[in-house]
Amino acid sequence: MEFSEFADLPVIDCHAHFKGGVKNIEELVSEGETLIEVIKRGRLRQMYITGEYAGLYLKVKYPGLFYAGGGVPAPYVDGIGRNPVKDWDRYIDELIEVGFDGIGELVSKPAERSRRIPLNSQYYEGFWDKCESAGYAVLCHVADPEEFWDERLIPEWAREKGWGYYHGDFPSKEELYEEMYQILDEHPHLKIVLCHFYFISADLEKAEGFLNQYKNANLDLALGVELMYNISRRRDDWRSFFIKHQDRILFGTDIGVSQTLQEHLDRVWLLRNFLESDEEFYTPETADPLLTRYREPYVGLNLPRHVLEKIYAGNFMRLWGEKPRNVDLERAIAKCEERGEKFIAEALRGLTG
Repeated sequence: MEFSEFADLPVIDCHAHFKGGVKNIEELVSEGETLIEVIKRGRLRQMYITGEYAGLYLKVKYPGLFYAGGGVPAPYVDGIGRNPVKDWDRYIDELIEVGFDGIGELVSKPAERSRRIPLNSQYYEGFWDKCESAGYAVLCHVADPEEFWDERLIPEWAREKGWGYYHGDFPSKEELYEEMYQILDEHPHLKIVLCHFYFISADLEKAEGFLNQYKNANLDLALGVELMYNISRRRDDWRSFFIKHQDRILFGTDIGVSQTLQEHLDRVWLLRNFLESDEEFYTPETADPLLTRYREPYVGLNLPRHVLEKIYAGNFMRLWGEKPRNVDLERAIAKCEERGEKFIAEALRGLTG
């Protein structure tokens, strides 16, 4: 299918990144303009951006088009050690009051045990308590694809990035899941979306059991394309799963891991074609290198319109709200100055007129 053939429905990308290696106002402006082109050409309505205070710049410059996630120190010794949070209530309330719409992406990719601070550790206890009690939605990345733990199966692009967990003192994938199980057991009302389909697309029965046990957990579809590949191998069974759990699945792309406008659009197209068509298709050659080229095709799910309505936007708005929060511009500028992000503060100051 072409973009023009996709359903005329509101689509919110729940998982996109902004800023990356941006170092000055010119790059900030340019990257923002690129995302606006993605929204227009990809037929999206809105995006949820993870990029910390740079995300607030997008919210102010393009009112109504962007939600933004507030940053949380990643669970690594070197990340938390630089700026530990001592009062989670105050920290998270300040994020929301300045204009963030939720929390995260909180990234817990595998790291050697000596570097990791588990998500269920005492350090994070106040974080989960606060998000649950205040009703703030959390976007959270846990683990990675199962083949990253297997030297024989890991894709070459992942090996080159150092995402192989078969040497060294890395926790197993199941150990990382056990951390999240404890968090979900102790916080049954937490609003949480687990990125990349929680990396359980290779095991339909495990996915079914997980959603049945944890009624507050949700899954996003952000690519890695292994999830589309895995689902395509049992296409009819997974189609029934998507229809059954239509209230728990969210559209997300991981735009920003991609670099160019075309790479961003390829991510949008891959997912929309997968959800809306019944076609057999492959990763476009123009797509970014982090999307594996498989020999076997993806097979579209051709989901009903009422299911698409929820996956594309309805589920996101239930968790994050019907519209983005307003930004307290003066406070945002002050926080950027405090954090040493001078060029973002300057960019925000340029929007005050």
